[in-house]
Amino acid sequence: MSKVSVIVPIYNVEEYLEACLNSIISQTFREIEIILINDGSTDRSHEIMKRFAEKDKRILIINQQNKGVSVARNRGLLKALGEYLLFVDSDDTILPNTIEILYNQSVKMHCDLLLGDVVYINSNGKKVFPYKRNNDVYNQTLMSGTKRLVKLMEDNTFPPLVYLFFVKRELIMNNQIFFKEGIIHEDELWCINTMLCAKKTSLLDFCYYNYFQRNGSLMNSDNKLFRINSLFVVVKELNKIGVNMKKKGKIDVVGSIYAKIFGLFFMISRLSTEIGEQSFEHKKYFSNLLKDNYHLLSYPHQQACLTSYRFSCIQQRFKIVI
Repeated sequence: MSKVSVIVPIYNVEEYLEACLNSIISQTFREIEIILINDGSTDRSHEIMKRFAEKDKRILIINQQNKGVSVARNRGLLKALGEYLLFVDSDDTILPNTIEILYNQSVKMHCDLLLGDVVYINSNGKKVFPYKRNNDVYNQTLMSGTKRLVKLMEDNTFPPLVYLFFVKRELIMNNQIFFKEGIIHEDELWCINTMLCAKKTSLLDFCYYNYFQRNGSLMNSDNKLFRINSLFVVVKELNKIGVNMKKKGKIDVVGSIYAKIFGLFFMISRLSTEIGEQSFEHKKYFSNLLKDNYHLLSYPHQQACLTSYRFSCIQQRFKIVI
């Protein structure tokens, strides 16, 4: 049995796929299985996958009709046999010693979730490191997922990026943490669900993931209405989590969840403004959400939610009524 399952959803990325797969098969840690989910590609992506699979028996190809990245990742989760899971997007790369370091650190710390780091690389080759963490606080420490989420949210360094989660497969399967299908921005929901279910988490100051910011990517595309609708789905699912946390009396987690929710409201408002639409449905929903939960939150969380709410209304030229 492989110790690590690497799950790669693939759709029409022939220009970048070879670099991605080379970065995975050349890992210094060899005890891995590589699950490639072909999400109905119409370019040469499938041909490239087959060529790599012929040379490396660790590669498994799963073909499906185009159903989106969430469905593809879920297929990979159900097929995976490794003790740990790592997701890689098919137009990005990882460093050669990525899995060796992540696996050894996870075993050393006895954690079920290890968070790594990412570097963003734009079309001009400029590198940006988005998550600056306090090494004195985070490195070499174990913390429950709920406490970790609260702390990261307080520091504005929580990464809703699935490829930064090196996680035990047992944690995912025991809690049935699958990706919400039919939307994008699914990472926002999956990462929080995974964090809240983790018993032992740790952080690693290791920028192993090379995220290439490309003009043609889905997140940079003009399909902004789909992004708005997807974000609203994520918000409603996060609200369910917030309600559940309230019932359990975990008010610090509730505050973090609603701070995140109103941060997503700001994203929704920005995208709505960019397409020239005012969404009164969204405004009413978030107004009611703020009224219902404001009194439960700590002062910092109240201010975080209120600030995002106000700026969202200003973007949409809504009257601010609380």
